[in-house]
Amino acid sequence: MIRADAPVLLSAQAIGKRFGSFPALDDVTLTVEAGEVHGLLGANGAGKSTLIKVLSGALRPDAGMVTVAGDVVPPGSLAAARKAGLSVVHQELTLFPDRTVEENIFASALPGAPFGIVDRRRRRDVARATLLRLGATLDLSARVADLPLSHRQLVEIARALCAGGRVLVLDEPTSALSRPEAEGLFDAIRSIVAREAAVVFVSHRLDEVFAITDRVTVLRDGRVEGRWRTAEVDIPTVTRAMVGVLAQERPRPAAERKLGETVVSLRRAGSSRPDLDLALRSGEIVGFAGLEGSGTTTVLQMLGGIVRADGDLKVAGRPVRFKHPSQAIAAGLVYMPADRKLGGLWLDDTTEDNIATAVVGRLPALRLLRRRDVERIAAERLRQVGVRASALGEPVGRLSGGNQQRVLLGRTLESRPRVLLLNDFTRGVDVKAKAAIHQLVRDLADAGTAICVTSSDLEELLDVADRIVCMRGGRVVGDMASTSLDKLSLLALASTG
Repeated sequence: MIRADAPVLLSAQAIGKRFGSFPALDDVTLTVEAGEVHGLLGANGAGKSTLIKVLSGALRPDAGMVTVAGDVVPPGSLAAARKAGLSVVHQELTLFPDRTVEENIFASALPGAPFGIVDRRRRRDVARATLLRLGATLDLSARVADLPLSHRQLVEIARALCAGGRVLVLDEPTSALSRPEAEGLFDAIRSIVAREAAVVFVSHRLDEVFAITDRVTVLRDGRVEGRWRTAEVDIPTVTRAMVGVLAQERPRPAAERKLGETVVSLRRAGSSRPDLDLALRSGEIVGFAGLEGSGTTTVLQMLGGIVRADGDLKVAGRPVRFKHPSQAIAAGLVYMPADRKLGGLWLDDTTEDNIATAVVGRLPALRLLRRRDVERIAAERLRQVGVRASALGEPVGRLSGGNQQRVLLGRTLESRPRVLLLNDFTRGVDVKAKAAIHQLVRDLADAGTAICVTSSDLEELLDVADRIVCMRGGRVVGDMASTSLDKLSLLALASTG
């Protein structure tokens, strides 16, 4: 809650930034007061990432000024922004995967004893206490590479908190968190701002934005489209400001789609999870719902050859046993990971080359691949997933998070799947891009592709899936048509079994 006399902690005045002839930011002003959680909203490409880079010192603006607690922050200096008290947790994580949780948390702020000796006991205590503020109890000695994505994101947030500062910018902090983890983060955010600090909260999940923020600023095409107190505006108004029109959801009941024969089945009778008994038909979209650790991701990874399936796996009625993802791909089962940075894309390579890797995988031995064929195929896939053609020659890492996700989906489709396995498939994607991806998934199902999807957004599963398989503790606790469920009943099923 903002006090009437609260001082301004963060001020960005008349920020401008161009890339060639493209105005990424045009006269953008953002003001955040002490004790405030301020929502920064906008569709992918609206300018949010560019503004965050300007605030953090990673990018020098062409015009404007940034101040923290009234002091001007020298532009284009990461060190100056940190020293001024501004910490950023980016959507794409920047952890050291081969280091421990504890070492990562203190990578930017090491509490030390005299003569430069690290006080390990104090460091451990502070790390544990910071994670508890986030509602997490992680093994401090665990390697970050061995953690699930949601836990890695919590480590990143904990590192920013331990680095100090009075202004914390969180870019899509809940994109990989379960509901309890997100609630724990919200509790931590409230405790942070209660100490006369401020948080800038960036998220595509508007229900979360309305639950945690005091005010919101909406960017569109690099300009401020609107500013409101959260209590004085509604989601449709904010959505219109973000995308220009009210986003229209078009759920399709399964009865409208003709389903074919069973293309894949997984039966695990006699194994450690005897009641996991699944079958998927062509043209069907099956959503796997569950909280963190429920087993939904593991099921998709078993089908995709990422982890061993210790039960009876059949494709088109024939028993199979995958020892490598390439074998699953050859059988028509293609897995798209949730983490586009670590497990999905080569960020330093071009969009064209990323899609080309799927083309190469289909070529017979000694077959040459012509560059013009790669360009044609990549351009077709980009058009299919809604990415501008000029992105072909760009490194994927320069694209917005939403466009990176679309490129990953395009490359997955180039593997020509009979069964498409999409793990948290719209993570970090704005409402407009999400609607387009949903429609693409429905179109693929209409054409006969069998599709499995997981999502940390239960409403998304209810919208896009024909059938929901709910899991808890590695077991199926529900398998029913999505039209017979709502968000509350699905959450109750996933939480209590």
